[in-house]
Amino acid sequence: MEKWQDPKVIAFWIAIIVVFIVTLLFFVVRILHAGYKRMTEANLRETRMQLDYQKKLLETNLYAQEKERMRIAGDLHDSLIGKLVVIKMKNQLGASEADIDQALEESISEARRISHDLTPPLLEYSHIEELIDDIINPWKQKFKIVFCSDVRKTEDIKPEAKIQVLRVLQELLVNINKHADANSIIVHLRYTDKLFALSVKDNGCGFDTSQLKKGLGLANLELRMQYLNAEYKVKSVPGKGTTTIIAAVIL
Repeated sequence: MEKWQDPKVIAFWIAIIVVFIVTLLFFVVRILHAGYKRMTEANLRETRMQLDYQKKLLETNLYAQEKERMRIAGDLHDSLIGKLVVIKMKNQLGASEADIDQALEESISEARRISHDLTPPLLEYSHIEELIDDIINPWKQKFKIVFCSDVRKTEDIKPEAKIQVLRVLQELLVNINKHADANSIIVHLRYTDKLFALSVKDNGCGFDTSQLKKGLGLANLELRMQYLNAEYKVKSVPGKGTTTIIAAVIL
């Protein structure tokens, strides 16, 4: 009988093969386990980052809401209530009816402006194009504003989306007024079956976008974009103005 046919030799080689297979399986399992562990840890880190980001956005939203309440309270106290007090004094001092009527007209206009800031009138029944034009009109006293619209869809966007878009536009106009040192603004609306896009461009001082910091305004913009399931982009060059574009597949 040949040596390799010896049962002890066969058993020895079988044992070696079994040990080799078991060892190989052990290392394969270890590698798979390590890979799964790394993937799980990466997913956990990503989840924590997303939760932290959501928390930060929520805190920003709450702060922005509180700031907006304080602004409206200031408007009511300093502007509207102040005008009403003046009317009361004029009435007590026997001012003419025409003088009092003029003061009442100014108070009504102020109350209408504050109410409009809270919620644009007929929001549900007015088309987004009309609402944007309504937001822009008061600013035409200070800026040369061109509003271009390319609307190819009769169905309007949802009311809850409208208010977010209008808030974004209001915030951009306020930022231009505060920081851009601009005198001209172009607002462009494009609304089709597949795309909603709004761009706001000014001819102001511009800035270096690589130095763009996520302050309250930008974080608030991101929060609204998340609500709309939209994207935004800020393009700017020092001395050449700023363009902000928001776009969504559908609203």
